[in-house]
Amino acid sequence: MVKKEIMYQTNFQTKEELFQGVTAFLVDKGFATAEFEAALREREERFPTGLPSEPPAAIPHSDGTYAKEDVIVGILNEQPLEFYQMGTNKSTLLHPRIVFVLLVRDKVTHLDQLQRIIEKAKDHDFLVRLQDASDEGQFTSLIQEEL
Repeated sequence: MVKKEIMYQTNFQTKEELFQGVTAFLVDKGFATAEFEAALREREERFPTGLPSEPPAAIPHSDGTYAKEDVIVGILNEQPLEFYQMGTNKSTLLHPRIVFVLLVRDKVTHLDQLQRIIEKAKDHDFLVRLQDASDEGQFTSLIQEEL
């Protein structure tokens, strides 16, 4: 079972701040090791995770080496962050406020969850409802029920 956690209305200024903040959040909850932050940075540098959805989203992740438990963190940042679009060799910059951080130990489950998030990110209505969530409870319900 993959847990779902929420970071609502965060105020990260850069994706690097987000990586630091989400790692601290996951370490505090006992879900990850501190090395997860460096793994996120390295993977994002090599393989960008921005999705050209509308509104845009991003799914930063690394392999399960740093996971103590399986978790997806749904994040809604107050302002857009810069992520390069997946599969574009850093030629296309996106500005998502919605970020899904994936941390799963098993490779098969990791791939299944990644594909599920990518499919869900094609749902314009879902992303708009996430971005327009009026409070943390509404945002949490959407993540819990639909991911």
